[in-house]
Amino acid sequence: MSKFSVFRKSAGIVLSMTMLFGMSACGKHVEAVITDDSEDITSYQEYPTVETSKADKFSYSDLTVNSLKYMMSENDVKNIYGTPVSEYESTEKENNADALYVEKVCAYNDLTFIFVKFDDSGKTAGKNQSGTYRLTAAASVSDKDVFARGLKVGMSADSILRVYYRDTDYRNNYCMTSDKTAVLGNYLYGSFTMDDLDKINTKDAISYGLINYNGYDSLEDAENYIIELTYFSPDYKSGTATVDDDFAQIAFDIDNNGTITAIRWYYYPEEGE
Repeated sequence: MSKFSVFRKSAGIVLSMTMLFGMSACGKHVEAVITDDSEDITSYQEYPTVETSKADKFSYSDLTVNSLKYMMSENDVKNIYGTPVSEYESTEKENNADALYVEKVCAYNDLTFIFVKFDDSGKTAGKNQSGTYRLTAAASVSDKDVFARGLKVGMSADSILRVYYRDTDYRNNYCMTSDKTAVLGNYLYGSFTMDDLDKINTKDAISYGLINYNGYDSLEDAENYIIELTYFSPDYKSGTATVDDDFAQIAFDIDNNGTITAIRWYYYPEEGE
């Protein structure tokens, strides 16, 4: 199963925070079928190019919200925000073994954090191991929370495109199903998603952005959509990039007025043996 399409390591998110943290894969969200075998993508509207972007692509440095950044300790975060409104732990297991890692979900009304336990060597720690909880995800539906590059809920989708890189011809660079019968969105930049890593076999850094139609036929028809940005950085534990390596993502939920309604980011630590 694709670890882009469902959460790789976040049972707690899935249980209680689907609205805030749900992220769908451009390469797997197959409801958006708008063609059949007799049709061709070249028959769809061609958009004019836009001005060259001077903005940087998304990377780990963008995993911030307000004064926080990823991998801050739970204690440091709580020293700023105090006691959460709600808090619980979840664990992820494999083959009935001891938990491979432990997450803690802490909610502060419209702002939610997820912490993962790490040992002293920086690897994820199991439930029965000692370690420190560190910030690995944040989500907000409030316009009071400021994310990287000054973005917050209530701003326009165009604000994202001004401060994050996009190709001049991104509206014509379609993300499609593997059988080429469905357009699922547009690549802001890049040409493949993490669903393709087993075929790409790259040792290089991976950086891509998507406008995900979120199941609708086109951006114009979408009642809501998602702008998603992803980044992998070597060294990779097997030599080439896989979904078991650490990576970062940020996602912006957009309504049909082009307004940001939620922002969330994730740091996924390297998956252990």
